[in-house]
Amino acid sequence: MERRKFIKRLSLTALGICTVQGLGTRLFASGDSGTTVHVVSSGDTLSHIARRNGVSVAAIKRANGLNGDLIRVGQRLRIPGNGSGSHLAAVRSEVDVPNFNASRWKNIIAHHSATGNGNAAIFDRFHRRHRNMPNGLGYHFIIGNGTNSEDGEIEVGPRWTRQIQGGHVRSLAHNNNSIGICLVGNFENTRPSSNQISALKELVLYLKNDKLGGNCRFLVHRELETTLCPGRHFPLQEMHRLFG
Repeated sequence: MERRKFIKRLSLTALGICTVQGLGTRLFASGDSGTTVHVVSSGDTLSHIARRNGVSVAAIKRANGLNGDLIRVGQRLRIPGNGSGSHLAAVRSEVDVPNFNASRWKNIIAHHSATGNGNAAIFDRFHRRHRNMPNGLGYHFIIGNGTNSEDGEIEVGPRWTRQIQGGHVRSLAHNNNSIGICLVGNFENTRPSSNQISALKELVLYLKNDKLGGNCRFLVHRELETTLCPGRHFPLQEMHRLFG
């Protein structure tokens, strides 16, 4: 690598700046409610930047005082966080498993637990004892609601760390190729908390874009099978707007 380019890259790294080919430059502002700064690169649009970061175009406009959609190469845009820091950061090392099998996963499927409380350990016992599932917890990830785990806490299940099929839908094919994420709660009766939705957005964004290069679909259980899951109060349209 040319020395001048090497020194420039080294300097960017020291400043906490991560350059991603084709995705502009993102400056990570630690302790600032998850806020990042995106340096606009050629081909960027507000809608693409918003989709990659799991936020709305309107939120980016508000954070930067923009009246229109025009942005310029080299412009620094503040990407607002969710106001509570990163839910993913605490489990990032568990998500980045060494045996990750990117070619396997084609879908990310969201569920609710249809219970008022719970966590990964509770659901694991139930799935083993009452559903006779030898691999235990049928989901790859659980997002807590503040009852038996923290509100918005992401728990990484053994099926993810082992990179094996899920047990979260009836379809064997979809269990084999789909990542199951369950939010604790019954969203026929109540709404998921803002922390749960923030955590879900972070997790889906990271899995879909960073781990799978955008090559997967976001779905909810009822879009595959006859069920109410994940409930009428789950923000389905918002999630599809962000993740397709």
